[in-house]
Amino acid sequence: MPETPFRWNIARREQLGSLLEDLNDYRFMHAEDLAILRRTSARVLAMSNGANLAFIGRSPENFFDYLSGVFEGVEAAPACHLVQFSMRWPGEGGVRALPREKLEGLFAYFRALGLAPADIAKAPAPLALVDFIAYGGTMQTLIALLHLQAEWDGVDWNGVQRRLKIIGLTHRTKNSPNTWRWQQNQDWLDLIPDTMIKNVSVPSGFLFLIANTPEKVTRSHHIGRWDNPERAPLSRDQLRALRLAVDLYDLGRTRAERHLLAGLIARTHQIRQPKTRRLVTALKL
Repeated sequence: MPETPFRWNIARREQLGSLLEDLNDYRFMHAEDLAILRRTSARVLAMSNGANLAFIGRSPENFFDYLSGVFEGVEAAPACHLVQFSMRWPGEGGVRALPREKLEGLFAYFRALGLAPADIAKAPAPLALVDFIAYGGTMQTLIALLHLQAEWDGVDWNGVQRRLKIIGLTHRTKNSPNTWRWQQNQDWLDLIPDTMIKNVSVPSGFLFLIANTPEKVTRSHHIGRWDNPERAPLSRDQLRALRLAVDLYDLGRTRAERHLLAGLIARTHQIRQPKTRRLVTALKL
């Protein structure tokens, strides 16, 4: 069975050893960017309403590390996953035309995460797929791949898509009846007729920062690595990203930060939802 993409478990500091020593050029996230991360996290949690969270690809890894710290030891918190996946367009023929060995490698990875279609269908909580979305290509391909894996594994797709939610992080624009939304005119949405789709608008500068900065903890898990996620020496960019991941995790663990986040969630319209209220209460303990 292929190995899964490696990422340090930053809750276990013994894994890091001396990796993060001597990073004189590291700077923590700017206060304004941190405030946006916190506000966006609050809205994602409010919209997910108790669903487990799957952050797709490398762009939302800051959210994963921050919320992993926030959720540590919190009984009412949802499960939090980082799904290493990169593919905007599968090419002519769609996902069914991709090499079988590549698909088997990716599907084995989904099983290892507990996010294969069979896992999603039987999980006690729905699963919210969270990602930066410009035009929807990556999400379209991911849904097509999950649909194909359900077919391969003999899993009823309707039981899977009913358990999914999609929360898109989108560029903030002026809100009007004519505002373009990525889910409009997407012909693949007939695969997920019962899937809830919500968007969280985020300042464009922040989205550019998380989507395009080279400072990511892991290498892109594109199709060339699905069946062989090889290890490679860490770059300086990766070391700085790993240090940021540790600092965001540690910040999220603090009582003060959890209270700040809980207060932001409490100010959303979704606070009327019982599961959202329970999470806010748990974060304030």
